[in-house]
Amino acid sequence: MEAAKPTVLVTGIAGNLGLRLLPQLEDFFVVGVDINTPTTTAAVHFVRLDLGLEESCRSLYHLLRETRPVAVIHLAFVIDPVRTGIFDLNRMWQINVAGTARVMEAITEANRNEDDAVKQFIFPSSVSAYGPDLPGPVMEDFPLDAHTLPYAIHKRESDEVVRQRAPALRGCSVYIFRPHIFAGSTMDNYLIGAFRGTPNGRSRRAERMRQRGKRLPCLLPFGQRYLDNKIQFVHVDDMARLIAHVL
Repeated sequence: MEAAKPTVLVTGIAGNLGLRLLPQLEDFFVVGVDINTPTTTAAVHFVRLDLGLEESCRSLYHLLRETRPVAVIHLAFVIDPVRTGIFDLNRMWQINVAGTARVMEAITEANRNEDDAVKQFIFPSSVSAYGPDLPGPVMEDFPLDAHTLPYAIHKRESDEVVRQRAPALRGCSVYIFRPHIFAGSTMDNYLIGAFRGTPNGRSRRAERMRQRGKRLPCLLPFGQRYLDNKIQFVHVDDMARLIAHVL
């Protein structure tokens, strides 16, 4: 008789990285958590859950006890307020930072029973957590100093939450990645959109330009300082393969 596949729980399964990760998890039974239904034909047991709500911690705890995953991959994060329609900063913080803490708290409680504990917790942070104007290539022990964009600040705070709470996960290994900007044919973030000339935003003008196939010029900053500044990218599929490799 064929052995049952081990279970992996993925938060933010409906996001771009979550969808690109699914093909890499064919050897697992995937439980996907999100506030939106994932648009995929891949096999996934979807559970709608809003990690921005306080009661989601208890709901996730029960889901962990029910499905008994060997790993939790935490991808749920508000990256683009325009695309998600979440503009309230407190609501965004509740999903991004408090939501990360709720996921870790649920794992901590679920791991009280060591016989079927979550063995791995994977969290993609971001290079933006280091803050602007890095002096050059840095190591993972370089201070996190994001203090401008809400996304970067929330990545820094979530990164700190994971590192502070990691010892309490009762034997669960913790992996933190700080990738650069995602690239790829399926990506539509602000920088990739700028290079493609794709009108962003939800205004009627932007919508009309998209419908007509109009493109905007990509204007680069002027000055030697910006010419010397290197912008790095990572392909979203490479990031998905890296996460799957850790499992």
